Amino acid sequence: MALSEDQRDFFADNGYLPYRRVLDDAEVEGLRQRSEEIARGRVEHVPPRFVQLEAAFRGAAAAGDRLDQVRKMTHLCYYDELFEATARKSSIVDPIEDLLGPNIKLYCDQLMMKSRFNGTVTDWHQDSVAWPQFAPQDHVSCWVALDDATLDNGCMTVIPGSHKWGPIARDQRERFLRHPLLPEPVPVEVPAGHCMFHHGLNFHRTGANSTPNRRRGLALHYMRAETMYLGVRDEELRLMLECEKSPGEFRFMLIRGEEFAGRV
Repeated sequence: MALSEDQRDFFADNGYLPYRRVLDDAEVEGLRQRSEEIARGRVEHVPPRFVQLEAAFRGAAAAGDRLDQVRKMTHLCYYDELFEATARKSSIVDPIEDLLGPNIKLYCDQLMMKSRFNGTVTDWHQDSVAWPQFAPQDHVSCWVALDDATLDNGCMTVIPGSHKWGPIARDQRERFLRHPLLPEPVPVEVPAGHCMFHHGLNFHRTGANSTPNRRRGLALHYMRAETMYLGVRDEELRLMLECEKSPGEFRFMLIRGEEFAGRV
């Protein structure tokens, strides 16, 4: 096992786990360079729908470095071999197996760019609530820092144990977050190349980045291969979730173990 009993208990109790270094300096730099090539449009193997700009730069073409305008890029592991190799690294997948079991699939990845000066707040949320197409809602994410994530540039803040309360509807979120039973939020600073794990139902947020330093973080969202996929009705959303494949053609990426008919 990659995780100690204490680490597994900490994750079960708190819904998150600060972890060790999982990428060396060369791997971090390689991902930084590839992310810059994709964001700036210097390579074309990632379709445009998977590159999202900050709201201030959407619409008309904006002057300046496009790298400072991108909010996030998603599904890179399905289109880029370097990001896929990262999602398959044993230094990441071994602890994921300790938390999820032997049959593991990747839902998707999200490279949160949190650009210098322009990186905006991502408010309190539960990832799995945004993914109702899966049952059960039992994802585990590995958040890998490609730059030092600090309080100043928008590191993640979590509410320990909030995953135990299950999915909270959006119209009840503010009441839930004010409830006296919840503990104080905890910021989690992560050095470049290190990671943290969090449960898909753990409440978390990230602050703005008004510093001159980039704060890129790669979120890899894993689930059990036994998970049920319910699909979505909206065609644009389906194309996003299923990497622009025809209906019935797409399967989520098998990372380790077996996959099962009628499941993800």
